[in-house]
Amino acid sequence: MPSHPLITFASDFGTREYYVGAVKGAILSVNPEVRIVDTSHEIPSHDLLTAAFVLAGYYDTFPLRTIHLAVVDPEVGSNRRALVVQTSRHIFLAPDNGLLSLIFEREEVSRVIAVEADHHYRKPVSPTFHGRDIFAPVAGWISKGLDISAFGPEITDYKKLTLPGAKPVGEGVLEGFVLHIDKFGNIVTSFSETSIAQLGGLQEGSSFNLNDREITRQVGCYAEGGDGELLFLLGSSGYYEIASNKKAASRILDARRGMKVALRLIANR
Repeated sequence: MPSHPLITFASDFGTREYYVGAVKGAILSVNPEVRIVDTSHEIPSHDLLTAAFVLAGYYDTFPLRTIHLAVVDPEVGSNRRALVVQTSRHIFLAPDNGLLSLIFEREEVSRVIAVEADHHYRKPVSPTFHGRDIFAPVAGWISKGLDISAFGPEITDYKKLTLPGAKPVGEGVLEGFVLHIDKFGNIVTSFSETSIAQLGGLQEGSSFNLNDREITRQVGCYAEGGDGELLFLLGSSGYYEIASNKKAASRILDARRGMKVALRLIANR
């Protein structure tokens, strides 16, 4: 591990309760030298898809060998497993519930370990707070250089979220879905830059359709649109967004996550 190890921490705990502080305290009790960076604790409660999206949005901006701890755990206390995932660049620690789905898609995975070595846990283990009693001390021990094989067996049957892929629904038309809506009301679609590039990219005259509204103007940044004008662009997350300059496109279009979105790759002839 680096001489100054780094742990990022994301959760659905919010900041009103003691939960975030307790997790950080449990980490520091194992390794007082580690640096902990809070990334987001405002993920909606139990929302695994948002957690996966948020984690995918920031992890690769951090230095190599950063430890990324993400705890959104609707099944806490059950027999769901805790995972440590080592890739060629980073280490991830999260429940085995699909939260790491986008990491499994994007990263070259070296090993996936099911955490079973309970002598590394904080005792007694609360069945309602594995973030503090299991995930936090394991993250602390990893930051001290303990090899992840010390925590349990290597597995291959880890869980992934089933994300609907883009499917053809007509000549030059694909169907996807609303992946995320951010705090500004920008609508992040499931169409990624990579997937669209593999299909030849967006041509002049391409358009999106959501809730029977066609969005035809492609821009490079939000400010290129007029106030309240609907537009689309490639967002910083690597996915195409439907947006509106200084307005919430999600309100204009009455959009909700999971809604179908159509993408016309070529203009109508």
